[in-house]
Amino acid sequence: MTYSHNEQPENTILENIVGPVSLPLKIDESVNYFQLHYFECQGKRWACATLGDLNSMPAVPLRIESACFFGHVMHSQQCDCGFQLDEAFRRIARNKGGVVIYGIDQDARGLGIEKHFRIYDYRQNENLDTDEIYKRFHAPLDSRSYEAVTAILHFLGIRNILLMSNNQERLAFLRKQGFQVERDEIEAPLTQYNMATMMLEKEDLNYQWSFHTHGDWLLPLQQQAEEHPDCYVACVVKDNREIVADWMGESWDVATSLLAKLSDSNNSIENGLAVYLSDLPRLDELALYAKAGVRFVVVPFPILPDYLKAEARRLGIRLQDWGRENKYKQPRPQWILEEHSDNQHIYIREGERRVIHLGHGGIV
Repeated sequence: MTYSHNEQPENTILENIVGPVSLPLKIDESVNYFQLHYFECQGKRWACATLGDLNSMPAVPLRIESACFFGHVMHSQQCDCGFQLDEAFRRIARNKGGVVIYGIDQDARGLGIEKHFRIYDYRQNENLDTDEIYKRFHAPLDSRSYEAVTAILHFLGIRNILLMSNNQERLAFLRKQGFQVERDEIEAPLTQYNMATMMLEKEDLNYQWSFHTHGDWLLPLQQQAEEHPDCYVACVVKDNREIVADWMGESWDVATSLLAKLSDSNNSIENGLAVYLSDLPRLDELALYAKAGVRFVVVPFPILPDYLKAEARRLGIRLQDWGRENKYKQPRPQWILEEHSDNQHIYIREGERRVIHLGHGGIV
């Protein structure tokens, strides 16, 4: 096809253009020759890969992909980036035409690869939650801009687009720039590894994902807990689709009380059982959840005590903090483990003391 080199937007000039170069790209079991270009725009690096005669397509399949070192190179399962890029190429190959525009410097939603490493470092080694991390960066959750995409689309002579995306901002931006855009949903299966990342995207970035988030399940429990401050509230959710057990009461034996309501009919579980709690669990309760086949325990707080995280790792449970839009309106003091031995655990809360005698179920 003929590229319209001179049709770039006035204030967004593509520089240092290299290409096209033809390369055989393997997609599943097939190999297709794509035409690749390299660009620089506003100090950032971009590339694109095209297949087929774009001029003959009523709407060109387009994927705008931000670089993700962890997902694209290291095959990390904690995000859906690898899935989305692979799926976009599959759809383009099946269609025998389309475009991938790749933001080389857009790692970590525009912050760059160093910040991407620091996000994981701060999260895992300094126990910071998402909001605290981005405050430290003095940056929003999404720092990307798409002016270069507009210039590349003009360069390729594309006006009508079938956008493979669940990001509403991308869709709105392209329409505002005068492109005719329809959306083609592209959603990775939810797994125990990518769940937190994808749910954050839905809650904080308004991505159009089809699933419920942790906040969706937690908020009703928290509302009940706020109405009944002396009560604990909990539920068990199967495959992020339905509540299969719930409980509310003043007893601090939350795990025993909740699991007693869980039937034996929960077979054919895809993503496992998740327990949602209005309050932090006791240390000894995590073993009860693990024995019942629970994979996730989710609590409405941004920071978790180290002793709970360590025990969850030992038992193979994902203990998930989730104190975002759902966070309590008023502080809700928690019982925190102060001392523990093989026979007893001692908890404190605002000067009050409770002792759990292990093996006896007694609370003093």
